[in-house]
Amino acid sequence: MFIDLIGNMKASIDSNPDAANPYIQHYIPFCLRSPLLTRVAICTAAGWLHVAGIIDTTVAMAHKGQAIALLNEHIKSSLVAGDEGIAGVVQLIINEWYWGEKQSLHAHMGGLCEMIKLRGGFRTLGLNGLISKLAITSDVGIALCFEIPPSLRGGPEFDFQDSTQPPLQLALNTPLIPMISSGSLPHFASCHEEFDIDPTTASILDDMRFLVCTVLGLPENASPTELQKLHHTAAWTHDQMLRLSTEGPVTRRPSSRPANAPSPAVDMTLESRTRGVVEGNNGLTAAASPTTQNTQQFSAYGLGVQQQATGRSSEVSAGEMPKERKGSLGGDLAVQPSPEGPDYVYQAIRISAILYTRAIMTRRPFSEVVSMQDFLELWTTAWRVPLAKWRCLLGVFNWMLLPLISSVKNTGHDLWVKSMMNTTLLQMGMGHWEIAHSAMDAAMRLQRWLKGDSVNLKENTGSSNMEPGSSRSRSGSARNELGKEFDERRGSDDKSKTTRLAKGKGKEAEPR
Repeated sequence: MFIDLIGNMKASIDSNPDAANPYIQHYIPFCLRSPLLTRVAICTAAGWLHVAGIIDTTVAMAHKGQAIALLNEHIKSSLVAGDEGIAGVVQLIINEWYWGEKQSLHAHMGGLCEMIKLRGGFRTLGLNGLISKLAITSDVGIALCFEIPPSLRGGPEFDFQDSTQPPLQLALNTPLIPMISSGSLPHFASCHEEFDIDPTTASILDDMRFLVCTVLGLPENASPTELQKLHHTAAWTHDQMLRLSTEGPVTRRPSSRPANAPSPAVDMTLESRTRGVVEGNNGLTAAASPTTQNTQQFSAYGLGVQQQATGRSSEVSAGEMPKERKGSLGGDLAVQPSPEGPDYVYQAIRISAILYTRAIMTRRPFSEVVSMQDFLELWTTAWRVPLAKWRCLLGVFNWMLLPLISSVKNTGHDLWVKSMMNTTLLQMGMGHWEIAHSAMDAAMRLQRWLKGDSVNLKENTGSSNMEPGSSRSRSGSARNELGKEFDERRGSDDKSKTTRLAKGKGKEAEPR
């Protein structure tokens, strides 16, 4: 089960990974050669079989006990933690997060921090950085779930850089970030045909990228005027999302290929637009201007190998918050349902956008603004989309999971949301580490801002772990905060939420 199902889904969310996938090519054989990791894999499979009702609690706990006992023996017999021991602890941490106890999760995370320190840091771990990616993405997934800082940070030993330079993959394009070191990521509107999504859906994603970048572009001590402009922008965008059709855009066109078919390889030139800033008498406005031109070669799931940039590109700053943007969703708000049936990708992205704009507009964490009704509506809608389709939209799917992961309730869906978050983060990390790292950093900074804190985190995963010139370890305080937040969040799971996702006429329900 671990090899045929769990491993395949870990490598690809549609359980159909490529033969060259690093998880399939390196990690699975590594597990099969290790008695310890084989036992941990059996423990993991037993956990899922228990959830499915195939084995009872006693059998699942017995497999867990055997895995922990073997892990303890392995650690005691080694002077320095090896790849097997660290990989085993990472998998047990994931298992505890999925269906274990918060005390065990807290203890495992503290042990993992010490093991990595004693080993010499992420740079010393094997499988071409894959074990480091497994540890970092699992840590970030847990941190996003509980809306807390990650634990694996605070020193040079937690600084991780991927030396490989894989081709950029179109599937990894995400609304959380606008660019990487090699240049701007393409606008969704410019590649909606490759994604096989409606132009209106692509426009929503571009608007969400603009809004997230505006939040993360705020200065550390944002003025009341800047915050008010952000509020107006979020509120205006929120209103546009509510006024859109709930079923599907009127521009819906028939799909040119099945959902699980890759895009044909084509060569094309994209104009990557960045928004220029013009100082006005009554504030700042933004205008779209083609200042950067990227030449990209698209492949089935890729953005190609080469990229050339001319001109100057700039990120969105705090002041670039217009009341209305040219070419945004405000231009056409037709609400007629599509005659071709529901567009579930559009519906899921629209609902996600409503939750993002609501959280930013009110500056409240997703855990407070996402109700049980919201959670179920978004997740059940997203689940109607084939996983092969989400594989082609991996960065978008990961973005969509952010409001859900911190709002998981004791339902039959929370385990799957956690699993999908962990899986998408790892797959993005295997596909292109810089995109994955930047997206994780953006997600954590957004969560921090929504909680009322500064967004200028210098202590997140990877190369952003440390303050410049500082070597003070923060892992101890992070673990204490982890335990505290577990208690607070678990205790508040049953609190009623007063905010409800608007339906019908596009108005928010009144608090009960």
